[in-house]
Amino acid sequence: MKNILKKSKLLISSELGVYSNLYKDIYFNKFNGIKETEQNFLKANNLALRFQKSDKFIIGELGFGTGLSFLLTLKLWKETKKPNAKLIYISFESAPLTKYELNHVYNIVRGLNKFSNQLIKKLPAIYQTTHRIFFESENVELILIYDEFISLKNLNFKADTWFLDGFAPTKNTTAWNSKLFDQIYLSTKFNGTFSTFTSAGHVRRGLSNSGFSVSKVVGFGNKKESLIGIKKHLSCKNNKVSSSKNCIGPVAIIGCGISGASLAYSLKKRNIECFVVDKSSKYASGASGNKLAIQMPKLTSDNSPYGLLSLEAFSYSRKLAKDLNSIPPSNGLIVLPSKERDKVKYSKLLQNNWPIDLITNKVDKDNFLGNLNYIYMKSSGVLDNKKFIKNLIKGIKFIPKFDVKKIINTKDQLKLLIDDKGNSLKAKTVIWANGYEMKNLGNNIPINSISGQVTYLRQNKVLSDLKLNFSYGHHFSQAFGGYHQIGSSFNRNEDKIYKEIDEINNLNSIPYFLKKIIQDFNIEKKYRVSVRGCTKDRMPFFCSLNSVLSKNTKNEYLLGGMGSWGFVYAPLYAEFLIKSLLSEPLVINSNLERLLGVNRLL
Repeated sequence: MKNILKKSKLLISSELGVYSNLYKDIYFNKFNGIKETEQNFLKANNLALRFQKSDKFIIGELGFGTGLSFLLTLKLWKETKKPNAKLIYISFESAPLTKYELNHVYNIVRGLNKFSNQLIKKLPAIYQTTHRIFFESENVELILIYDEFISLKNLNFKADTWFLDGFAPTKNTTAWNSKLFDQIYLSTKFNGTFSTFTSAGHVRRGLSNSGFSVSKVVGFGNKKESLIGIKKHLSCKNNKVSSSKNCIGPVAIIGCGISGASLAYSLKKRNIECFVVDKSSKYASGASGNKLAIQMPKLTSDNSPYGLLSLEAFSYSRKLAKDLNSIPPSNGLIVLPSKERDKVKYSKLLQNNWPIDLITNKVDKDNFLGNLNYIYMKSSGVLDNKKFIKNLIKGIKFIPKFDVKKIINTKDQLKLLIDDKGNSLKAKTVIWANGYEMKNLGNNIPINSISGQVTYLRQNKVLSDLKLNFSYGHHFSQAFGGYHQIGSSFNRNEDKIYKEIDEINNLNSIPYFLKKIIQDFNIEKKYRVSVRGCTKDRMPFFCSLNSVLSKNTKNEYLLGGMGSWGFVYAPLYAEFLIKSLLSEPLVINSNLERLLGVNRLL
């Protein structure tokens, strides 16, 4: 995996305005950037009227740049949208500006502070992956794809409108070529439109040759002309996709671990009615109930789909945990090789241009590590499991001690959930997110049971002051609640009984340099045993229950197979499942899609 992003080289001056030294071109008109953007993109695509009529609207953009087009779109959307309508804004950028640079830009652009402050707060770390940002109050999803523009060819979505804004054709040739024009056309709905500030002849001809009906319109300021276009619809068939928001709720989520809580959060932010049931008396009573979990990406030295998806999931879940105030104060994660080949992988990764917050080979105060081979992941580390789950389900109805034994389809097209005591609940959609117990639904469900035991040691002062976490096949956590967490064992069974051998193995796994610091193991110890639901490739899945059972089980779905990585994968997989139920585009690299569904496991 390589990080191919470029430095933006922003320059702000009275002579040039907001300028890119990388492309030798301006980001927008230095005197009237707002009016220029409104005319070239918002008015040119008639967005005010179209927003008023749309339940769901998708905008694609080549060149996020300063985010000015997005901010003005967000403002217009808030002013004109229908109640409960959804905006999805998909933007590509290969040379992202930093938050520091954007703050300087927004000091020049007046009147957008309310929106620019939100954006700055929500912007992700700068590395090559797909980042997903939500503006819940406006029901807007910003999907930032930090990658080359041509990566559009690997994505499957169709936009209502395209903003083509990748600097002038003479300055940035990667944004203006026939292959990209063809991809833009394929990624546009019938009757979808585009606009661009340029009127260059080869751009007009290229977009026309790709299938668009292209016209020249009056440009902004001193610019005489710019281009707009439409993808003409030749048949009379109505291609409008209606919003399915009202078609899936209320949603019953079975299981209140990290998978169930993530589903509830994805539904809550869309204002879709849901509730969570669990057979236990409290949430996070199963495998999600350890004190801490490690959040880190499983980076690979090549462009493996497993590594790419892991990075995208980590980016999403770690930021979500931070936004929900569920990460203890920490100095990050030290990753030690558990196999000899890991050393080669680390060496390759360190040469691939990743930001030092994501991966480097140096940590402050590392004298205690000696000459060890390691990588340091400052942005990775632990989270407070129960606090995270509590915050994910905040405001959601949670029904404990409800052990679902049967689901009956009713005459009014609802589902009746009946527990072991005969109590019942009604829902339109059911999602099973109950970990390893999901396999009891049928023999074809690809879940294996893995029992794991963690050990808790009374905190050590030296390690507590470091606030570092360690991953080495097992893990050793920073102090939290007075204890370090060590684990976990890995047994192919459903045994929840304490095993002395597992505690011995956990303690023996601790690297020698840490043992020297701890010195004495004859101190207070605690433990916790739980059972995880794993798949054969250790990646999760979601699917309809119909796809793995032969009987008719309409409107029932599965989200499972998280194993020990639920706090990395569950938030993103839950988001993808809810998107698929609502007919929203997943916007995921096509090479990764097979890792979402169940077919790879059957």
